[in-house]
Order: sequence, then structure tokens, then C-alpha cells
Amino acid sequence: MNNHLILCATARLARALQLDHARAQSAQGLKQWTLLNIMTISQWLEGLFDQAMLSGELDLQQVPQGVLSNVQERLLWEAVIEDVLASDVASALFDIKGLARMAQEANQLLLEWRLPLPDASYSEETRQFIAWRREFLSRCRQGGWMEAPRYVDWQVAMLAQGIGVLPESIAFAGFDRITPQMAQLRAVLQQRNVNVQRHETTLADSGHAQRVLLADQEAECRAAVAWAQQQLADNPGARIGIVVPELAKLRGALARLLDDALHPAWVRPAMVEAPRQYDFSLGQPLQREPVVQTALTLLRFFSQHRRQDKVEQQDFSQLLQQPYWSHAVTEADARAQLDARMRERLPLSINMSRLQRFIRREAGSEQAPLSLAGLQGHIAAALAILQAQPAQQLPSAWVDVMQRALDALEWPGKQRSLSSFEFQAIQAFGKVLQALAALDVLQQPMSFSQALARLRELVQEQIYQPEAEGEVRLQVMGMLESVSQPLDGLWVMGMNDHSWPPLPRPNPLLPAGMQRDHGVPNADSAVQTAFAQVVHQRLLHSAHQLVFSSAAKDGERELRISPMLQDISLSDAVPAASQSLAQRLALQDAKPLQWLDDHQAPAVAEGEHISGGTGLLKAQAICPAWAYYQYRLHARALKTPVNGLDAAERGTLVHLVLEHFWQGRGLQDLLAMDEVQLEQALAEAVQVSLIEYIASCDETLSDAFSELETMRLTRLLKGWLALEKTRDQPFTVLASEQQQKIMIEGVEITLIIDRIDQLADGRRIVIDYKTGRKPDTKNWAQSRITEPQLPVYAAFVLSTQDPADDSAEVAAIAFAMVKLEEHAFAGLASDDVLPAMPVLDDKKTRDVFPEGDFPDWHSVLEHWHTSITNVVNELKRGEAAVVLQDEKELAYCEVLPLLRLPERQLQFERLQQGEAS
Repeated sequence: MNNHLILCATARLARALQLDHARAQSAQGLKQWTLLNIMTISQWLEGLFDQAMLSGELDLQQVPQGVLSNVQERLLWEAVIEDVLASDVASALFDIKGLARMAQEANQLLLEWRLPLPDASYSEETRQFIAWRREFLSRCRQGGWMEAPRYVDWQVAMLAQGIGVLPESIAFAGFDRITPQMAQLRAVLQQRNVNVQRHETTLADSGHAQRVLLADQEAECRAAVAWAQQQLADNPGARIGIVVPELAKLRGALARLLDDALHPAWVRPAMVEAPRQYDFSLGQPLQREPVVQTALTLLRFFSQHRRQDKVEQQDFSQLLQQPYWSHAVTEADARAQLDARMRERLPLSINMSRLQRFIRREAGSEQAPLSLAGLQGHIAAALAILQAQPAQQLPSAWVDVMQRALDALEWPGKQRSLSSFEFQAIQAFGKVLQALAALDVLQQPMSFSQALARLRELVQEQIYQPEAEGEVRLQVMGMLESVSQPLDGLWVMGMNDHSWPPLPRPNPLLPAGMQRDHGVPNADSAVQTAFAQVVHQRLLHSAHQLVFSSAAKDGERELRISPMLQDISLSDAVPAASQSLAQRLALQDAKPLQWLDDHQAPAVAEGEHISGGTGLLKAQAICPAWAYYQYRLHARALKTPVNGLDAAERGTLVHLVLEHFWQGRGLQDLLAMDEVQLEQALAEAVQVSLIEYIASCDETLSDAFSELETMRLTRLLKGWLALEKTRDQPFTVLASEQQQKIMIEGVEITLIIDRIDQLADGRRIVIDYKTGRKPDTKNWAQSRITEPQLPVYAAFVLSTQDPADDSAEVAAIAFAMVKLEEHAFAGLASDDVLPAMPVLDDKKTRDVFPEGDFPDWHSVLEHWHTSITNVVNELKRGEAAVVLQDEKELAYCEVLPLLRLPERQLQFERLQQGEAS
């Protein structure tokens, strides 16, 4: 038996000491060695009493019936507080979970710090806590339960009675603060002739320390990383550390900087789990791990079917992208296509039955069937399991249901191997499920949603840190983390007075004076300062060389250094700042950057088909790169689903109603209708259009929604038709929603014209309905026409139908602004053929179309023909530069991220700075 035991403050310190021992033995050439007898206090006591029970030294009748875990205890506190406050009229306003945490902490302080129980003479908060605690202890006695701190008291009492075989010596390692409870344990050990020692992990003398002042917190991070990089470059075998008081907040930023500095080649996603030279003492909530997050999302998403709730489409879209369930590998392409089709054809909120029907229909589609057999089967199996459950069960029963549902969904995936980090996360998730099942001891049946909510809380609270691989040279630690052996160098950042010593945070349920008198942690500034002094001395003895850093400002707020640094001299040297990988690549001199002119795309090959209609010409005129990415490479933005109808769909309905209304009609027919006849004709057109729309998009509209949409369309279009009645020139509607394909310089353009009116003299008016913002028509006079649909039709269709027949030429092109607040025509006409419509020879119009360039209407048509032809030829040549006049014109661009406008702007600014210098 090993007669020397080391008890550590944390399990992490215990592992580090064991690893240091193994390295030392290996360095001596040993192939085998005895492990150190090292563990935490709780681990040792549990093993000690298990052995005492197995040997018969301790009677089972003496052992407490049950010890509450931290989660079990908090849940019991919640139940007690909720029941006690149930009679309070304002009970709904209380944060029960927050109060339970405070009560649990207060009870722990009473036990560990041997505080006297407050009486009713104290504050209302304390009186409430006394009442809660009385009920809490009563329920514990009834259930035979014991809190963890009280169980430690029982264990110490049993040790005092001679229970357990103790080692000859016990050394305590890494304890910055000794509670009265721990002091009693040490005293009992000494009474039983155990040699109680302190295991030193630090230097006998303090190291050489200096302090530096930096601009802000980011500068501190960069300086600390640059220091670490230099230390390891000078001595690859060095063991160094960075201490960060706000480690949880800065962990992500430091990890990115350390990767850029120490592992720049591992910027690729595939290297995310590669061994690092650094390691963090603090992990992250288990919920952040993608494999665990997917499990929680799957359970929440499919559980909504039990409650007959509607599910959100974007939740299912996110699940489809995850590789941790169902046939994520073999059905990956089909799942991506399903996501795109869902966005186009389903509303934002849908019920699970409709989602299943949609998946079955898409899988059986004759046009493009999707291979989704695995997905369909797994969803059905999971829903069957969840649907078969009763309304309420014990937590362990729900845990079994969760595991079976996840198995039915093939979580965490059978078609790909798990990485080490994923495997460890799954193991940690399994322990959380066990903790949830252990809540049975409280005998509280709950609903599935309650069990799932509790699971999410546990996963959020569970801090997960995968085991580091390889040789770790840099430890990034919190202030309370002890080193296992002296380091070569240590950088301690965040040494400002607002963060160190930490601000007091007394427990609000216990008297503040009592906490101060007994030196309870966080009681007041004096207690915090004394504790900070202990930690500070430990840090000074933790490394041969130390650097303490503080920030001068936090935004506009000036900061002061921590009083702990008053006796440490300020360094005159300016610390180096770590640069990101992008910054280093931009500034490197060894390999000058090579500039490539990337505006030229491949020319359009003979016979190559480019689809896009006038949208293609519009994109090419506004920004050639937009046209190349979206219309030649077919990049598209996924549609954002909405509940009901979006703006585009509402506009489609307006088009349909007007198309049906004008069939076989003209101005004379409109004028001949009285109010009743007009309303009847409009109602018929609306009804037919709604039926047609619903059939085309598989959208189920409620009766109430259909009624509201009918009212909206009727009101909107009655106003529009009132404007149509004011037209002086008689007309008939020659065509509605006419589709036509034309060839421009060998490029096929598909046109869909909303409406063509024929005047009495045979001339035509081309109309495009607009229910949104008013288009810019001034660009029709420019060399690049950014609203080309109407000019294309006028210049390439009507003007070329019969050159000898002037009566068939276009008289006007107009946008019909069908809007409640703005019924109007906008565009250009050869003469006065539309109400309030700009005419070419008007004074204001001539400001845009100067007479010298546009002497008559035919010259305007010729300009449109030439301008559009030039844009098409530019497209054919492969011009694909990111060139634009106004960024606002990219409002409907679906490939905006590919244009990389921020980078272009940065290049432009740098170019200007270079020219200025």
C-alpha cells in the first residue's frame, strides 16, 4: 500500500501532477513505474468509505440512505421555494431558479463555514431563507437524503470515530483557501496520527516580476500571445503559462490568436482537433459541441409533434445540414435539395404531418425524385416512439425515451466515423443523461417538455474540455488554477482594480455582517483583498519570470491598475503585439504578393445557353460580376420562408387578378360598368386568381386569410382601376402576361410582359405592374440601362414587328404603380397617351433626354437598341468585373457575398492612402 497520499484542490491538478511524475520517470529511462497516490478530497473519501463498507468495518445501517447530487439538491430547493411562495400573489414574478441557486449556496456556506443559523430578527430575505431551509430539511429527513456538504461532515465524524484505514502521510496541494470544514478534516487526520503536509508546487523564492501597461484588453491578449510565441521560439522545451481572470470571456479570442501564432498551418477546418502546444484550464459548455447540440435540437424539434405544435422550417433546415443523424452521407445531396424546395414551397411554420407529406411527395416526384428513404423512415420511427408516451413520467423513463428516439434517428450517425473530440462529447452527454435520470430520487413525474428543459439546463452547466493530446507547453489558466510545478515564464493579464481583487458578491440570503465576521468568500472588499493577496503570492512563486499586464482603457473609460501591482516595477520596453495570420500574410516581404486581374470570365461559347431574361441584362448593366455569378454560374440565394404570403407572392396575386379582369375588355368596357358591376367583375377575378394561385403553390389558406386577402386586393385594385378610368385615349388590352423569346446578338432572352394595350390608332403601350418601390427610369437615357425589361420589348419586339407599319409601333413604356398610397404611371411616352405620364418633349423630361442626343422618339428607341446590344456583347465577351455606380442598386442581388464589396472598399481606401502619401 502506498503510505503517502496527495489530495488536490482540482481533478485537473491531480492529472497534471500524475503526468509530471510520469515524465520524470520516463526521463530517467524507466519503462515501468508506480503511479502516485493522488486524487481529490471527495474521490479519496468516497473510496475510503466504500472500502470500509466492503470490509465490514462500517455497518450499512450507519450509512446515509442517499446523498443528493448538486443537480438533485437544486431541484429540491426549487420545489420547496415554489411551494412556499405559491400563496404569494406575486409568485409569478419571482425567479425560482435564481432563488434556488442562492439558497443552495447559502446552505453550503452555513455548513462549510460553520456559520450560526440566523434568527428572524434579520432581513425579510433571511427570514424567507430560514423558512425555505426548514421545509428543505424536513423533506430531506422524509426522503432520507443528505446534502453533499453535510455528507462530508458525516464522513469527517466517522473518521474521528476511527473508521477507515488511513495513510501515514497526506499532503494537500493547490488549496488557496481553507474552509473551517476542511480545517476540521485536517485536525481529525492529525488526531489519528496522520502526518499532514503541504505539497509544494511552487518555487521557494518568488520569481522576477515586472509589469506592463497596454492600451486595452485586446492589446493585452495580443501582447501575451506574442510573448508566448517568443518564449517558445527561444526555448522549444520551455513550460510557460498565461493567467486570465476573465478566461470564459476571452477564451475564443485567445484561441484564435494562439492558433495564428503557433499553428498557422492549421487554419483549415480539418485541423480543428490537431494537437496544440497550448491548452486551456477552462472548457466550454457542453451545449456548444455540435454533436450534442444536434441531439438537443432533434429532441426538441420532434417533441413538438407530441404537443401538436407547429414547427419552424428553419429549425428543420439546420438539422438537415447536420452530419450527426440519419443517412447524412448518402442522402446529403437530397437533403440539400429538400431544404431548397422547402424554402420555396412551404411556409415558415408548418405542422409535422404536412412536413412528412411534403418529404414523401418530393421523394416520389417524377420530375426529380429525391433519395430520402432513410430520412423518412427515421423520422417516422422517432415520432412513433415519442407519440406513444404518456403525458408525464419519471425523469429516468424520459431519459430512456430520449435515448430510443435518438437511436431511431441514428444519432450520432452511422455513416461516418467519430473524431476523438466528438466521442468525448458523446460520453459527456451520456453522463448528463444519467444525472437527469438520477432526479427520480425526488419522485417527481414531469412532462417531456419539462424533462427536455431540465436536460438543456444540465448540458449548459456541464463544462466540457476534451483531453489535450501531444506535448502541451503553454497553459492558459484562470486565476484560481494552480500549476503542478514551477514554470519558466508566466504572463498574468487583466490586472486592473475592477477585476482583481474581484468585487464582493455576498450571498443576499445571509446577513452581510455575519459573512464579514466569519471571512466568508465574497463577503466584502477586505475578504476579497486578503484572498487576492494569497493568490498573488502563489503566482509570484509559480514561475521564474513573470509579467503582469493591465489595460489603460476600456473603450472611453480610463482604468486603474490593481493594487496588487503597486510594488512591481513598470517595464520601459514596449511589448510586441501578435498579428493575425491575415496580417502577417499581407505584410510579408519574402514573397511579394502577386496581383491578378480577375475581371475576365470565359467568353460565351457558340451554342452556349444563358438563361435569365431581362434580369440577366439588368445584372450585367449594374455589375458584370453579378451577372456572371448568378446567371452563368447559377449561384442563387436560398429563399427565406415566411408565414402567409411574402411581398413577391402578393405581387403575383395582383398580376393574376388584373390579367383575369382585363380579358376581353378595354377602356370602354371599364367606363360602361357601374359600381355594382365593377365590384362583381373584380370579385370574380379575385376569386379565380386565388383558386389558381393556391393550386399552383400547394398553399393552404384559411377561410379567414382568403377573406382578408380578397378585401386587400379589392380595395387596392378598385383604386387602381379608378386611375385607369381617367385615361383619355381609348384602348383595348391586347395581351396579358405575354411570354416571348427573342435573340439579341445570339443570346436568347425570355420576356414576360405584364400587359400590352393597343390604342385606337394601332400603337402599343407596354405596361409592367409594380407593387413595390418605384423603379428608376432616368437610366433609360444612359449608356447602361439598369431597368431594361420595357426598353428591350420596345426596341427589339414592337419596333421590329413590321417596319413598314408605323401604327404598330410603341407609343409608351410605363410602370404601373399599383399601390394604395401611389396609383400612378411612371415611364416615358412619345406623346400624351397616359395620365400624368412624362412625355419626351416635356421640359422636365428633356433634362434627362436632351434634345441634342434624342431629337425624336425613334432616336430613343435606337438608343435603347444600341445600349442593350452593347451590354449583351459585353456579356458575350465574358466581362465580369465588380464595377457599379451605386451599391443601392444591388438590393435584389442574390450573390452579394461573392462580390466581396468590403474587401474592394478596403483596397480602394489603401490605394487612395498610397496616392496621398
